Amino acid sequence: MKFRQLEAFSHIMITGSMVSAAAEMNVSQPAVSRLISDLEAYLKFSLFERKQGALIPTPEGTRFFESVEENFLGLGRLEKVAENIRGDSGQMLRVAATHSLAATLLPPVLEQFNRRFPKTRVVIHSHRLSQLIVRLQNSSVDIAIAAQLPNLRGAERISLGSARQVCALPAGHRLAELKTISAHDLAGETILGIMPDGPARWSEAFSQMRAESIEIVDKYEVDTAHTAYSIIARGLAVGILEPFGARMWEQSNKVVCRPYVPQIEMQYYYSVMKRRQYRSDQAKFLEILETYCGATPEFQNERHLTSR
Repeated sequence: MKFRQLEAFSHIMITGSMVSAAAEMNVSQPAVSRLISDLEAYLKFSLFERKQGALIPTPEGTRFFESVEENFLGLGRLEKVAENIRGDSGQMLRVAATHSLAATLLPPVLEQFNRRFPKTRVVIHSHRLSQLIVRLQNSSVDIAIAAQLPNLRGAERISLGSARQVCALPAGHRLAELKTISAHDLAGETILGIMPDGPARWSEAFSQMRAESIEIVDKYEVDTAHTAYSIIARGLAVGILEPFGARMWEQSNKVVCRPYVPQIEMQYYYSVMKRRQYRSDQAKFLEILETYCGATPEFQNERHLTSR
């Protein structure tokens, strides 16, 4: 089994065709075809079925790709490390966070960090959780921050605290006069949903309403809380959302938020790849992050900074 054969197989699985794989590898299509035939002969099972000119991965091919992908992910990490070393003209800290946290939690942390390390260049990536996980795994970021961040192989996950979801309403909404809002209060309302994102699920409030036979209008589904808050600000819907994005929207006087009951808590974490020792700037950033989260109003007081 040769690396070039595995490379051709990986490209076909990703692009869906030998022609595209050949273009990626800068070789001819017949050369890719030979590489796959030689690999199948070595493995003694078929990787693809040929149907009307299309390549369909066999069950065996799909299982084999899972292991191939793991190994290519390791190579991708090495390439990224080399790229960072070549382009490193000084210290650089790379942080990935979900959109709301990047816009609300990070700026005050960065403000304090900059006083201690003014020469460190900070690169911030805003992503949904699934993209954030990939960035951490391929070592293109040093720190990942998100709710529902799973335990990842080779990574250390630290709890920052738990935060309650809130009911976000357009300013002037009939329910804004209530101190707390329950599932039954929302009967008949248009409630927007957040799309699932890898391991993250944001549909617990909908499950509660279905269980209690509460009828609502399910008209909008979005992929970020910021989009959700902007739709709510237009008076088009209400939502049960993470609380951090509310900071900016409540300041606009277009959105009001109330505690939702029964409460839905989300656990927030940061994650770093395990190393024997962290750089001083990275260690200081994490210290500032933990301290800030310990005092921020969105997090519950019973937070525990422990690896899980």
